[in-house]
Amino acid sequence: MKAVAAKWGVSPRAVYTWLKDSRLADGSPKPERKRFEPTVEHLTVVAQEQDMQSAHGLLEEAGLVTCSYETFARAMRERTNPTLLAAALDGYPGLVNNRAYLSWTAPHRNHTWHLDHTIMDLWVWPSHKHRSPIKPQVTVVVDGYSSLLHAVPWKTPVNGDMVGAALVEFGTERDYLGVTVGGQPEQVVCDNAAQHFGPSMREGVERLGWILAPTAAYSSWQNGIAERALGLLNKRLANRAPGATKAGKIRTGASRHAARLPKDIKPEDVLGWSVFCDLLQDTVNEINTTIRMKKHGRTRLDAFAADPTELRHLDLVEYRTSLMTSGDLTYMWTKNGLNFDGNSYFGTGLKYGHRYRIRYLPTNRDFIEVFDLDNEWICQATRADLMTREQVAPFLAERAETEREFQAIEKGVIHFRRQIAAGSQAGVTYGDEDTSYDGSEDRAAVVNRHDSQSTEAEPDTPADTTDSNDSSEPKKTQAGSPRKGTGRPPAPRVPATPPPAEDDAARQATARLAAKYGSALQPQEPTEPGTRRSTDASACPVDSSRASEAPTHDEEEHQ
Repeated sequence: MKAVAAKWGVSPRAVYTWLKDSRLADGSPKPERKRFEPTVEHLTVVAQEQDMQSAHGLLEEAGLVTCSYETFARAMRERTNPTLLAAALDGYPGLVNNRAYLSWTAPHRNHTWHLDHTIMDLWVWPSHKHRSPIKPQVTVVVDGYSSLLHAVPWKTPVNGDMVGAALVEFGTERDYLGVTVGGQPEQVVCDNAAQHFGPSMREGVERLGWILAPTAAYSSWQNGIAERALGLLNKRLANRAPGATKAGKIRTGASRHAARLPKDIKPEDVLGWSVFCDLLQDTVNEINTTIRMKKHGRTRLDAFAADPTELRHLDLVEYRTSLMTSGDLTYMWTKNGLNFDGNSYFGTGLKYGHRYRIRYLPTNRDFIEVFDLDNEWICQATRADLMTREQVAPFLAERAETEREFQAIEKGVIHFRRQIAAGSQAGVTYGDEDTSYDGSEDRAAVVNRHDSQSTEAEPDTPADTTDSNDSSEPKKTQAGSPRKGTGRPPAPRVPATPPPAEDDAARQATARLAAKYGSALQPQEPTEPGTRRSTDASACPVDSSRASEAPTHDEEEHQ
């Protein structure tokens, strides 16, 4: 080999290479086995069998592979896409956990909101009416730019309406620790939980004009801002509170701060609901004002306040329809206003004794929106102890207007009745009623006609002969005695006096009463002493000369 190499001026290694080259060999070269390369079909069998060795056996029996198991396994490890291999073995979680993602941050405040929901790691006693504790559920909304946090606690499992109300509450313009917060986002990022994909949730977000951007399944890092916020709440509140379930265990495996079974937990061992809500808000305030973020070096609240992006406010109609609703429960407007959740609320346009439906924010009880039973908006009612001068003024003005209308009604009624009394000159009957009056005509006309007939001289004829006891003594009229035959004592007279001067309110009220009940009798002019005038058109004046020489007591009083 050396001699040949020296003859041709090459190295011995080059000679060996020439000898191995199939192009320089005599005859056809010996065929060699091809290198094994995994394909999608091979990965499908691996996904079915969930085991490399059994998959190799099936592929070898089918004639799809001719290599050994060691070669097959080495090819799967070294020459297969790791994402596809993990997806074949673990399914979709293996796919999303073994691929790259582009990182992205919101360019300004209220560009992206992150939404998430969790069950807190502690027991809370909901109210004095409950017999066992609950684990509170909390919905968090986080601004993608500043990481400003807002948390809403719930006693019951959430649905789409509740999540939508939490979003609206975060977007409501309000003063938060000296900074105006609120506004509308462009998109809402949430996970693929059922409550986030409910019809009411999608309808509410679309009605507000927001884009709902759910994350991929098993991709919690896509909503990492909200996930970290929930972790902070559990770390700073749940793990430090009475009734915590993940703050250490005892030898038996039970929680250090709560009994193993809920029925064994006593109210004095855990937090009450109102105390839990206060502590939750204090924890949120602490997170927003004390923890500095690495991405901008400010606290969450400072970063939100420093951004110059203008806040887009919610539309009032869309805002009201997205609030929490009282459902079938109605509330009555009473002397103390609308009593809701232990507070009294006052507004305008509400009627005493009527029932109303209300809509409200999940945690903010400063005001409520009032609707009638047909779901028509009436007003915004404010809590009584938080009403400003601008809110009190319309309520007092409405009450003053009602007072003025009442005074007009009162003056009108008094004036109308005075006209009736002055015009009719009717007597007021006391004691036994006069049976001669049947109600077919005006009482004043009947009384005057009866009085005029009684002034004629009574005949001196004896009484009816059928009465044996009274036949011997004729009836005599005694001066000063009550008029006989009427069945009632004499009635006093109401003197005819001119009506008092009218004012505008009395005139308007009189016109309304006259339109409904008829006009009052006109006041009569005073008559001469010798004559008598009846208010009935059919009764004629009676001359006093026709009266008997001995007038009765009633006639003397009339004259």
